[in-house]
Amino acid sequence: MAKPLSLCEERAIERVHPGRTSNFLPVPAKRALPLPSFSQHLLTWISNHFRDAHPEAFKKDVEALVAMRKEWVEAKAEGHPEIVRGLMKYVLKYILEEEEANEYENRYHAQLAFLSTKFPSDISLQFTYHLPFPPTYSLSPDAPVSLASITFERASVLFNIAALYASMAAAERRAEAEGIKRALGYLTSAAGVLEYLVNNILPTLQSELSSPHAAGYDMSESFLATIKEFVLGEAQECYWQQAVLQGTYKNGLIGKLSMKVSEYYKAAFTSMNGTDYPSSSSFPANWIAHITVKQCHFEAAAQYRLSQEDLEKSRYGEEIARLRVAEGLAKKGLEAGKKGVADSVLSDLKNLQSAVKSSLERAVRDNDLVYVCPIPPANQLPPISGVGMIKISIPTEVSDPIAWLMGGGAGMQALFSALVPYGVHLALSIYDDRKDTLVRELDGKREELDGVAASTLQSLNLPGSIQALERPVGLPPSLLKKAEEVDSAGGVDRIRNLLTEVARLSKANAQSLNEAMDILDQEATENETLLSRQPELQSGRPPSHIANQPLIATAQQYDATIKQASASDGTVRQKWEEWGQLIDILAGGEDAINDYVPSTSSSHNGYSSLPPSVRPIRASLEGLDDRIAHRARLVNEARNIAAADDIRPAVLTEATRLAHGGTGDVKTEWFEDLFGRNLEKYDRIREEMEAEGSEQNALLEQIRGQNESFISERKEDPIVKERERRLQDMDLAYWKWREIVDNAEEGIKFYNSFADMLNQFKGTCTQFLNSRRVDIGQITQQFHNVSFEDHSPSHSQSPTPPQRFVPQPSQQRPPSPPRTLSLAHPSSGQWQSSSDFLPPPPPPPILRSGGIQTQPRAAPPPPAGSTPRRVTRASAAAIRGPIGDAEKNPYSQGTRRGGGGVV
Repeated sequence: MAKPLSLCEERAIERVHPGRTSNFLPVPAKRALPLPSFSQHLLTWISNHFRDAHPEAFKKDVEALVAMRKEWVEAKAEGHPEIVRGLMKYVLKYILEEEEANEYENRYHAQLAFLSTKFPSDISLQFTYHLPFPPTYSLSPDAPVSLASITFERASVLFNIAALYASMAAAERRAEAEGIKRALGYLTSAAGVLEYLVNNILPTLQSELSSPHAAGYDMSESFLATIKEFVLGEAQECYWQQAVLQGTYKNGLIGKLSMKVSEYYKAAFTSMNGTDYPSSSSFPANWIAHITVKQCHFEAAAQYRLSQEDLEKSRYGEEIARLRVAEGLAKKGLEAGKKGVADSVLSDLKNLQSAVKSSLERAVRDNDLVYVCPIPPANQLPPISGVGMIKISIPTEVSDPIAWLMGGGAGMQALFSALVPYGVHLALSIYDDRKDTLVRELDGKREELDGVAASTLQSLNLPGSIQALERPVGLPPSLLKKAEEVDSAGGVDRIRNLLTEVARLSKANAQSLNEAMDILDQEATENETLLSRQPELQSGRPPSHIANQPLIATAQQYDATIKQASASDGTVRQKWEEWGQLIDILAGGEDAINDYVPSTSSSHNGYSSLPPSVRPIRASLEGLDDRIAHRARLVNEARNIAAADDIRPAVLTEATRLAHGGTGDVKTEWFEDLFGRNLEKYDRIREEMEAEGSEQNALLEQIRGQNESFISERKEDPIVKERERRLQDMDLAYWKWREIVDNAEEGIKFYNSFADMLNQFKGTCTQFLNSRRVDIGQITQQFHNVSFEDHSPSHSQSPTPPQRFVPQPSQQRPPSPPRTLSLAHPSSGQWQSSSDFLPPPPPPPILRSGGIQTQPRAAPPPPAGSTPRRVTRASAAAIRGPIGDAEKNPYSQGTRRGGGGVV
């Protein structure tokens, strides 16, 4: 027999009447800022990065994409199915012809997905979106988030699709079954899109960012999961309405359906207050109040329905207990509803409260006069387990957009299909990197063996001792050859230019670090000014010197690295100062060397002929020179092979074969076998270079024995000894010239790579500054989100009130550097670890001509227990000094007012 509807259920089933608002909340979309340079930027990128493609060939594709974005993304989105279809079209693919603009169905999202197979995510174009709930009281209340990421664009579009689905459901008239069915479809699709966004897009987006929440609070798992649970609650409410409308379901089942609605809303609170990155402060007060009212309403409705079942089964005591629980929940919900909840929502709850009150009065009266049953306490009532009816639906065009597009589901061809997939570019880059690494390893092995040979000969005073006897007048041909090599390579001018460039880059890196610290100074100054005007914010906002501790620690590591590099530079400069004069003589040519090296006559050396041991040692030295020259030829051969080694055609053929009929996405792991086959051409060179080590060791051992025989046979002569020493000086000057050149070139490479890291660090500091600005609005707004539980009776099923997130130290998470706004103050676990930010230490000076080459030392960690701070720019004007200078104390404890709080 059909159960009669209660008054509250009749009112809840009524949908949008003229003058009456929906009892569902629309989800606000993210507003996109226009991209006036979008078209030109794409054409320029194609021109610069696709050598086989002419940008004019893709002009129509670009124009179609730009037009689609202007029409469906930049325009103000409203809840209409056609707009959702248009958005789907843009993400999936671009329109080829203008007249097809009315066939946008489900193409937008697929276009972006397909575009990501052709372009890297970062094409140096900033996509900018406003937050769905802008902080009302922020220093920058409408500050948008900008990221150079196609993934961010795709994630934002997916969020807007889900938001529009939810808004369409809110606008649906649900007074009849068809309206409920449509709303249910919209809501399950919205939940499916959000689930896909969290599981598939968000991890990729976060891997591209310099901090996990640089994309804004709305691109956090906490926020998105909250919205997902919220729309699932509304979808379950549709099932509840349908069950009540049909009137054929038992009270117990309807109560369980109602309880599941409450559980979804409670799950929204749980996600909102997640431990990773709570988003409760990002939601307006009316949203939190709405969710609280709904959670209380449907739990009360569940208790009410179970009380009716208890009445039917003559459990009069349990009936009264459940009605009292329902009455308390209704009262609690109405108290929370004072924070801007829609009248239609409060009206539904008031009707339920009225029905509960009426039933409770009757039940108590009947029990007192007739049944006299004991009334159990609330905590002894059997719990109500919710029954979920929702099946999340992810649209195929969202879950597998490229396959949907390539399979003809969009009714159009994919744009930019003629471009080489980005995976091919990655594969070519990987192969080129392996080639370069192989050549660098060969060159490093050559340098190592040359250094061993040079240091061994230096310790034996060779070849100077032999040359002084062999050529009492003039210069040895081997020395003239080395002098010619130095002169043709630029001589001393080359070293001077390299050292000047090293000094310039070192100074620029130090300046970049200072600029990053100035950004933190600016944040500290703004924080001081804010707290002086609004002291009440201090309790919910950590001071700057606490919030920026991870950044300051990283800056100290960078500063230590710069100092270590500077010390290495000083070693190289000292080497140049010691050997510059001799290198200048060597580079001056034969005349300059003859003036430096004294001549002797045969009468001076006391030999009518050379000692017998000279000839074998000379042969061994020539053999060693041959080994050195052979290694140089091997490296040059490898470089020539690498320069001509172009596997692009083979990679394209392989990509076409493997990707045929697929999604168009190309994976780099497909080409591992191809890489292995093509790198085999370097195997012979590597084997020969490896054999050089043992052959040289045997030759050097032979030279040591021959040198001992030579020393025992020769006679000492002061003039010959002086010529021997100076010839040895010239030979050693050649090796020192090579060392200094290599040291300086390595230093330039180090400083250039370090400059990129410092620029990324500056970007991270800028993100921190912007996040602190936005965070001000979130904290201020939370003062208005008063906990509803403080004004109503507690209950075991009550939702957890929003809690303010307090940063706690946690495990570090790994990347690679840099990227924006709307970040909460970071904890030590939310920023990348210092070791991830740090560059490799500067290379130690190369020692080819004696000495022991030491391993580079890691930059020292910051002192334990210290809290590094830096004075603000205003304070530093009079005491500006280098970072880390204890006398200037730029990390001094205390503020301009001496009380602490300034970084």
